[in-house]
Amino acid sequence: MKEIKMRMEPNTYYVWVGGSCDYARKERFGGGAYIIEQNNVEECSYATSAQNTTEFRMMLTVMAHALQNLPNESTVVFVTNVSYIKQALEATTTPPDAANIDLIQNCKDSIQEHKSVTVKLVNYHKYPQLPKTHEMAHKAMCQLR
Repeated sequence: MKEIKMRMEPNTYYVWVGGSCDYARKERFGGGAYIIEQNNVEECSYATSAQNTTEFRMMLTVMAHALQNLPNESTVVFVTNVSYIKQALEATTTPPDAANIDLIQNCKDSIQEHKSVTVKLVNYHKYPQLPKTHEMAHKAMCQLR
């Protein structure tokens, strides 16, 4: 299979975000991970997990982590296949009883520190970075068990 490369703008951070959740277990472990690329070079990666959570919550957790650790005034593109993430961050208002409102607000607050933050939806199987983030999240989740 030929690897497809995404056209990346220079000096822009591309943050590939993935998650994993073990819905079959009562403890419901979840994991999230990211890979940051800039100028077609992988700069760093990060994975974390928690118990009694969901993959969406863990994906927002790692997104907040990335935003807080990237240099202020950066141009950031989150790349994912999860439309929930795009909808949550681009909504102009969030109902006070919405799921993950604390993390959504954390991300929105951190976005203010950057020049530009967008979310790009892509096909999961088209780019190897997304399956890799899923594997990283799953591994972090398994280590927590």
